[in-house]
Amino acid sequence: MTTATTDAPVRNDQEAHALLRDAHAGAYRFPEGFAGFEAGLTFTQDGQTTTGTVRVRGPRAIELESAEGLDEVALGWLRQELGSMAGHRWSAPYEAGDGRWTQTLGPDDGHPLGRQVLIHDDPFASSYRVRDGRIGQVNRQMGSTRFTITIQGHQTLADGRTLPAAFSVAFWDAEQGRLTRADVYADRYATVNGVELPAARRVATASDDGLTVRELVLSDHRLLDGEAETGPTDAVRRAG
Repeated sequence: MTTATTDAPVRNDQEAHALLRDAHAGAYRFPEGFAGFEAGLTFTQDGQTTTGTVRVRGPRAIELESAEGLDEVALGWLRQELGSMAGHRWSAPYEAGDGRWTQTLGPDDGHPLGRQVLIHDDPFASSYRVRDGRIGQVNRQMGSTRFTITIQGHQTLADGRTLPAAFSVAFWDAEQGRLTRADVYADRYATVNGVELPAARRVATASDDGLTVRELVLSDHRLLDGEAETGPTDAVRRAG
């Protein structure tokens, strides 16, 4: 005779939620109702420079103008990075993001990046490590690609909230377990009328194709008026 068995459901751990909620509250985000900004743009890739302007009304509302001579790959990279920089700063309640999912704590293993928080039912098999109220590592999987974001340094604002200043992203082929790419990021910010806006991002990318260094610099920022766009979606939950 055989006995049918079922896996016990994972119980939502409020201690895990408290750890991640505190880290969410301690990260700087744009004020509610923020309508976006525009700025001059200078983009450099391996020594070649292009200038233009950018208008950001939301993580998916990026307008590039006068950025002549750039191919679709470079334009796609710019839109992705600008969307990521805006999306991770856009105001959104914890309950609308990671607070939706079932969470548990990993073992208290003394890891230098902090205690592990496991997300059990989000679409990206996510997990975090949190130390001293800050997220130190993010793990996700999208399709056959697994990636790990490791935050190396933060910028601390006068009110105690923080912004990521240096981090790396490592990508693996989930089926082969092979490292396919590594990105190293350095970010800077500018204070405009009390709002912390992205000012620069430099990314060094190492892959089988070699090493590529890209940098975007934003200047002469101006806050936009009008109705704010919607906040970030799962599609931009990658880095920074």
